[in-house]
Amino acid sequence: MKIKQWLGDAAFYQRLFALSVPLVLQQLITASIQIVDNVMVGQLGETAIGAVGVVNQLFFVVIISSFGVMSGSTIYMAQYFGAKNKDKLQQTFHFTILAALAVGVVAFVLFSFADALLIGVFTQNVETTALAQDYIAIIRFGLFAFAVSIAISSSLRVVGITKPILWISVITIILNTILNAILIFGLFGVPAFGVVGAAIATLIARVVEALLSLWYLMKRQTIFKLQLRKLLQIEFSVAKAVVIIGLPLLLNEFLWSMGQTTYLYAYSTRGDSALAAMNVTNTISQITFVMFQAIGTAAAVFVGNKLGENSLEEAELNAKRLIFIATMIAVIVGLIQFGLSFYVLDLYSVSEVTKQAAQFNIRVNSLFVPLYTMNVTIFFIIRSGGDTVSTFLMDSGFMWVVAVPVALALAFFTTLPITIMFLLIQGTEFLKVAFAFNRFFQRRWIKNLASTPDALTL
Repeated sequence: MKIKQWLGDAAFYQRLFALSVPLVLQQLITASIQIVDNVMVGQLGETAIGAVGVVNQLFFVVIISSFGVMSGSTIYMAQYFGAKNKDKLQQTFHFTILAALAVGVVAFVLFSFADALLIGVFTQNVETTALAQDYIAIIRFGLFAFAVSIAISSSLRVVGITKPILWISVITIILNTILNAILIFGLFGVPAFGVVGAAIATLIARVVEALLSLWYLMKRQTIFKLQLRKLLQIEFSVAKAVVIIGLPLLLNEFLWSMGQTTYLYAYSTRGDSALAAMNVTNTISQITFVMFQAIGTAAAVFVGNKLGENSLEEAELNAKRLIFIATMIAVIVGLIQFGLSFYVLDLYSVSEVTKQAAQFNIRVNSLFVPLYTMNVTIFFIIRSGGDTVSTFLMDSGFMWVVAVPVALALAFFTTLPITIMFLLIQGTEFLKVAFAFNRFFQRRWIKNLASTPDALTL
C-alpha cells in the first residue's frame, strides 16, 4: 500500500475544500445556534431541558429515517449526474421528494396520536411529560416543511451545489434564534411562552426554510425541476432500482436511529438528571458532527460521481484520500470540543451533578471523534457504490448486536453512573472501526450503478 494514495494532490484538496467548506460552515453555524437554543431552554431548568431533549430525540429518528428513505435515490442521483443522464436524474429527484413526504406523513400521525406513549418511554415525570407534549404538539406541523427542505438540500448536495444551502440555513437559523429569545423569555412586550415559545420558533423557522428552498429550486437553478404534474411520472425500472437499493438503507437508518434512542432510554434509567446531562452532551457534541454532512457530500461527488463516470480507479483513490483528510481534521475538531468542555457548562442553570456528568461525557466524545469520523467516512464511501450489505452490517447491524446489548446490560444489571456507562458504550467504536476497514478493503463497493443498475450488492 503506497502512502501517497492516501494523501492526494493540491488539485484534489482545492476541489474538496471548495465543495465542503460551505457545508462545514452551515453545520458549524447550526451547531452553534443549537447550543445557544439549548442554553436558552436551559435557563428554564432541568425539567425543560429533559422535555425538549426527549422530543428532539424522537425528531432525530424522523430525520435519520428521512435520510434513509432518500438514500437509494441520492446514490443514483450522484451516479446519474456523473453519467450525465438528465432524465433519470430528474426522476430520482422526484422520488426523493415523494419519499421524504411519506416519512413526514407517518411521523405526523405518530406525533399526533402516540405522543404520550413515545414520551413515556423516556420519563415518568409528570411535569417533564406535560412539557414534552406541549412541545411536540406544535413542532409536528413543521414535519412537512422539513420533508421538503431535506429532500431539496440532499439532492442539491449530491450534484455539488452547496453555497445556496449554506445561505438558506444561515437565514433560517438566525431567525430561529431571534424568535427563540423573544418567545421563550417574552421580549419586546411579547408574553414569555417558555418551552412552547421554543416550539413556535422552530415551527416558523422550518416553514421559512422550506419556502426559501422551493424559491431557489424554481427560480435560481437549472439541474432539477419541480413539476407537480410530472411528480409521479417515474419509470418502473428507475423506481425498482431505487427501492431495491434504498430499502436496506432505510432499514439501516431506522434501526440506527432507534439504537440511539435506546441509548437514551438506557441513560434515562439513571433519572431525569441523567436525561438532562445527555441532552446537554448531545447538543455540545454537535461540533463533532459538523464534518459529517460534508463527508457524505464529498463521498457522493468524489466517489459516487466517479463511479458513474466509470472512473473506478480514481473513485478508489479519492475514497482513500477522503478517509485520510477527514481523520486528520477530526483530531482538530476533537481538541476544540475538549476545550469547550471547560467553559460551556457554566451557561446552564442545572445542578452541579448534571454539569459534571455532561462535562465528562463531552470529553469522552471529543477523544473518540477520529474513530467516529473514520466509521462515517467509510460508511458513505461504501454506500456511494451501492454495497448495502456492508453499510447495514457495519452500522445498525453492529449497533444492535454489540453496542445496544452493552447499553441495556449496563442499565439493568449494574449500578454504574451515567459517565462510566457512556464511556463503555462509546468504547465499542474500536471494534466497529476494525470491521469497517475490513469491508472497505473487500472492494465490493466499487461499482458503476448508472450503466449497470442491476449490479447491486444484496
